[in-house]
Amino acid sequence: MQGLSRRWPRFFGWQRRFGAFLVLAFMGIGGLASATDILADFQAFDAEAQALQVLSEQAAKKASAHPFAPPEGFALSGEFARRIDAFSTHAAALSARIDAMGGPKDLRCIYRGMAEDAKKRLTALHHAKNAGEQAAVLKDMDALFMDASEITPKDKAAFADRHDGDGGQCQAAPDQVIKSLP
Repeated sequence: MQGLSRRWPRFFGWQRRFGAFLVLAFMGIGGLASATDILADFQAFDAEAQALQVLSEQAAKKASAHPFAPPEGFALSGEFARRIDAFSTHAAALSARIDAMGGPKDLRCIYRGMAEDAKKRLTALHHAKNAGEQAAVLKDMDALFMDASEITPKDKAAFADRHDGDGGQCQAAPDQVIKSLP
């Protein structure tokens, strides 16, 4: 029994080193898979932003044509609101995934800001008193969706090209995200 207890650490020493190697290898593979997965998610988010940009631009033009008309129509439809809410949820999820991956902190903050911004603009859209106010909010939404498409990384190099900013804290408070709302 004494001989076995002396050999025990030596017997399991190689297995511990091999186990540590396997853990690190799987973590590396998981990191690559996560980067690939998030790039597919970025592509879906970019397509969503581009589609919403077109819709908000069209709705803004229509609302601008009759600025004193009551706020109604496509911009207040449940489908448009649902898509904006889905955009906001998707941006928040991307922010959380970037954070969980240890990705660029500035990008995490940008996506968190886009999520909050989309919700606030949707609220402002529903509180517009006339089509003119509605058009202004829709133009802001158009800019948000265009920015979302432009900021979204298109490949691994663009994702890795972000910097971490200062300390990883998002600078904008939720109330300071939107400057042009009425």
